[in-house]
Amino acid sequence: MPKSDPRVDAYIQNAQPFARPILTELRRRLHAAVPGLTETIKWKGPFFLLDGRRLFASIAGFKAHAKVLLWKADFKSAMPAAISATSLKDLPSAAVFKKLVRASAATFTTPAAKQPARAAKKPSAKRR
Repeated sequence: MPKSDPRVDAYIQNAQPFARPILTELRRRLHAAVPGLTETIKWKGPFFLLDGRRLFASIAGFKAHAKVLLWKADFKSAMPAAISATSLKDLPSAAVFKKLVRASAATFTTPAAKQPARAAKKPSAKRR
């Protein structure tokens, strides 16, 4: 596994006991699917960054479930894909998970569609 952030290690160790193996597995799978992700803590939770700066994924442990969010390049208008689990067997297979993660990563490398140019406004006639 790539270099881990000790704050993410601490987050996982402080999670509910059932969530620890889920969070550890999600972390491992994210790094396996997209080599070069950078770990950090943002908003008190573990995040994974592409190119060391772009939000790509986040994991979280809650009272009764753990979750991974896979962000898209345009995260302002597109909600992230979410996978919730209460045990390791609730996670999709490693192959399916890898496919989901790589599809999300592809949104960061695919150029965004260009918006059509707006027509310039004509100056309004002044009233007398």
